[in-house]
Amino acid sequence: MIARIAASVVGFVLVVYGVVAAISPLPVGVPLAVLGLLMIAGANPWARPLIRRMRARWRWFDRLVALAGKHAPQQMKSTVEATEPEQDRQEKG
Repeated sequence: MIARIAASVVGFVLVVYGVVAAISPLPVGVPLAVLGLLMIAGANPWARPLIRRMRARWRWFDRLVALAGKHAPQQMKSTVEATEPEQDRQEKG
């Protein structure tokens, strides 16, 4: 329980920092925000449908999440797979 709360708080902080850093000249804001969203989705199953809809709507976001999933630890890879848009799941299955 404490680990889920900690992951949610850290994920929220990364999302906020990523959004703020997105307006800076360094390109680190968006990847940090994506990492934060994946941490939140990994700790809270209710957030996965939100991430799935975001990935289906914005292809650039989907590509960024997929790229993050390639280099992520196994737990985060499973979160990336769980948040794949429906049409991608049907093509693979």
